[in-house]
Formats: sequence, C-alpha cells, structure tokens
Amino acid sequence: MRICLLSREYPPDTGFGGIATFARHLAQGLREIGHEVVVISLAKEKTKAKVVDDQGVTVHRVESYFPETELGMLALCIPYSRYVINSSATLWQKFLQLHKELPFDVVDTPELLAEGFFPALTKVAPLTIRLYTPHSKFIAENLHNVSATFDHQFVAMVERVAMLNADAITSPSLDLATFVAGDLNCPLEKIKIVMNPIDANQFCPDGERKLAEPDQIGQVKILFVGRLEERKGIRYLIQSVPAVVKAVPNAHFYIIGNDTNSGKGQKSHLDELKEFIVASNCSSSITFIDRIPLNDLPAYYRSCDISVVPSVYDNSPYSCLEAMSCGRAVIGTTSGGTREYIVDGTSGKLVPAKEVEPLAAAIIALALDEKERKRLGDNARERVLKVFQRSEIARQTVAVYNEAIDSFKIRKLNPQYLRSADDVLADMESITAAFDKMVHNLLYQQSYRYRVKYWMHMMKMRPRLFAAKFVLKIAGRFSRGPHLQWLEDEIKLKEIHQPPTQRQLAATVSSGTEN
Repeated sequence: MRICLLSREYPPDTGFGGIATFARHLAQGLREIGHEVVVISLAKEKTKAKVVDDQGVTVHRVESYFPETELGMLALCIPYSRYVINSSATLWQKFLQLHKELPFDVVDTPELLAEGFFPALTKVAPLTIRLYTPHSKFIAENLHNVSATFDHQFVAMVERVAMLNADAITSPSLDLATFVAGDLNCPLEKIKIVMNPIDANQFCPDGERKLAEPDQIGQVKILFVGRLEERKGIRYLIQSVPAVVKAVPNAHFYIIGNDTNSGKGQKSHLDELKEFIVASNCSSSITFIDRIPLNDLPAYYRSCDISVVPSVYDNSPYSCLEAMSCGRAVIGTTSGGTREYIVDGTSGKLVPAKEVEPLAAAIIALALDEKERKRLGDNARERVLKVFQRSEIARQTVAVYNEAIDSFKIRKLNPQYLRSADDVLADMESITAAFDKMVHNLLYQQSYRYRVKYWMHMMKMRPRLFAAKFVLKIAGRFSRGPHLQWLEDEIKLKEIHQPPTQRQLAATVSSGTEN
C-alpha cells in the first residue's frame, strides 16, 4: 500500500509534540510491515523545501504557501484561521503534485488544524483522519485560554468539515472519541479506537542513562516531560514539591520541556513556576531542562525512578507511554485518555487531576517504596509489549485504511467541492484576498490615522507605486481619459498580490484606528 501522511509536525525539524511523535512512530511502523510511506510536513521556519530519507520513509519538507508579506489583514484579524488556511494549503499543494505523479492508496492526517480539509473537500483519495484534540474541545473546556471567538470557532468549523467528510476516523482513546462523536453528532462506532504506538526497542529499560552524574547518586529522581503549560498540569506538580521534599529529602525533580506564554497575562509559565519554587525554598530540589529531541528521551526516562504525567487534559499523553515502555513507574491522572493506558495499581498509579495533595501523596508513597516502583515498572513494560508496539498498531491502522478505501468508492461520488481539484487553491486565494481587501478598505474609510500610515508606508516601501497613485489622484481632479484609465488599471494589477506586510499593518492598526 502507498500511504501519505500529511502532518505539519514531524521530527526533528518540526517535532513540537505528540502529533510529531505519533506521525513518526506510525510512519516507521507502517514501513516495518512492508508499506511505502511518504510524509509531507512543514519545513523548519526560514529554511528551504527539501526531501529527506528517514530510515526508509520519504519526508517532503515544504515551505509556507503564503509568504509572510501576504494577507496582512487576515493575519491581524484571525491569526489562527490564517495559519490553518496556510498550513493546509501548503501540505495540499505538495500532496496533489505527488498524487498526480504516482497515486496514493490512502492519505492520513490529524484532525487538529484541519490538515485534511482539502483532501476531504475534493475526494481525490481515501482519507483517514486521526484525532488528537480538536479545537472544539479547546473551546469547550477553555484549554490554553482558547475562547469562543470567531477566529477559534472558524478553526473548529473547518476541522468539523474535514472530519465529517473523511472516509474513516481513528482515536487514540475512547474518552476523546466520545467527545468528538457528540460534537459531530455522529455514531460513536464510526470512530475506530486505535491506541498510540511506541517503538519498544528504542524506549526500553536497558541503555544509556543521562541523569547518572556522581552528585545525582542516591537521589530519588522524579521526571516530568512536556510543555510548560496549564493543560499539562505542571503547576500542580510544582505545588506538590514542598510536601514531597519534606517527606523524602533526597527527592529531586527533573522538568523537561519548553516554556510557553501561558502564564497569567500570557507571560512566561516558567517564570511563574520559579516564583513559587523560590518562595517555597525548593530551588535546590528542581532542575529545569529544555525540550529534548525524541531520539534522546529514552536515556532520561531510564534515569528516573518515577515519571509523573499530571495532565489537566490529554487524550493519551506520549510521556506516559514512553515512561511505561522504559519500565518506569508512572503516576497519571484520571482526566482524558490516560486512564486507558495505565491500569491503576497494576501498571501505574492514577490520581485526580488538578489536586495537589493526592498527587504529592502518590509521589511520596512510591519514592519510599523501591519494590513497588519496580513492580509497577515491570508491569508497565509488559503492557506496552502486549498492546502498544508500533508494528501492531500499524497493522490495526492498515485495517482502518482498508475500510476507508471501501468507503471512498461510495463517498467519492459526492464531493463537497465540485470543480477540479486543481482549482481549489485558486478559489481559496480569491476568498482570502477578498477578505484581506475588505478589512483594509473598511479601515481606510473609517480611520484617518490608518490612512496616513498607509500612505507613509507606500511612500517608504513602494515609492514608484506611491508616485503613480499620487499622479493619478491629482490628474483625476482635472480630467479623465484613456491614458488615466490605463494608469489606473496598471496600479490595480500591481496591488493585487502585494498588500502591506503583516507587521506593518499590525503596527498601523495597533497604533489606533479612531478618526
């Protein structure tokens, strides 16, 4: 089977989180069982497009469809939607090119940010959509401070359109599948449960250990891996530190992950955490480490005694599965899909989300009981080998692909987009350019300040166009004729695809738009 994975995230260039991790494990699992896999992913920011080989998987890194200088107003008014449109168009353009050269049997995309939107509309190939956490879930539970603005609602709507027009949908947990089925108003059985895969040979108990320096001997090492943000529950883990250190003086916390601007007032979450740590006199018991590449993570999991996954919500956190695969005792929460991966009391411990005392108590109990840590770790490893090996998950996924191919034979007769697939990007460009122009015209009509800044920008950045428009304005006061119409037509042509840059327009509007 020739399979295309559309995923804006793929390690190492864009290995931002769970989507990237899943995409690579699935790609390699499919390759291991004999399928041809092509990945189309975004290029790293400010790098050129390229094609690389990832252990037998062909990865196409593609550049942004819309340059940063285009669609300034769209980016200003609805930045999330603009990103969705851009990333979806970027991946689609390369997919259509490759599909024409040698057709794919199936295409697989995440639901998040609607990367399958164009394949869903055009019905050029069987489409499977994999659930992670849709935007509608972020809105419903105010995750990452996402609220029901038009921008976020638009993203959620586009995701829904893609999912409803997919030939198959998979979910890594029943918890997430239940939410999405309700949100889409579709039967729960339509969504197939396919758990997250892991490479149990790479994430294994034996091998290098990064946290094994002489000054770390004798510590009980407690590990957190994930972005520093509210949804990952890091705040509750940090608040448990004073109680844990008081009961277990040799306990030391290692926090691996990138900072985010998800603190109060959209400020650094890490700074917020450190304020609490300093106030609690626990600085010597915590070490912060920036995000570690996927291939280097096993050495950190092997080094720890306890891995903590205190998520407020996660459909199925990879940090839980990675620690289990490395044979480590894991403490997770009952929120989301984590409880479907950990068997409480057998292959790990579960505590309520957002509650510091039960979390601290669970950490203390395991920190003081080495035998229990080993029992849970051994059972966790055994569960991974039975249930989550990536070759087995790949086989389950291929079964879903075959169902998608059968469904496609019927559904392709009723595409939502009735023109040629080659036209869809041109139509999308027309719509987005019209929106951009509409907002510009509205501000130009309503705000003298915006008008002045716009003309100053024109004079500085495009002096010849500015001069032509100025001449046309003055000449038009005294006469009209074919020569002026020609000049006006030429000016319009120059303006069509070259509006002011995003940064300059943002500065213009943020300076005030009142008359």
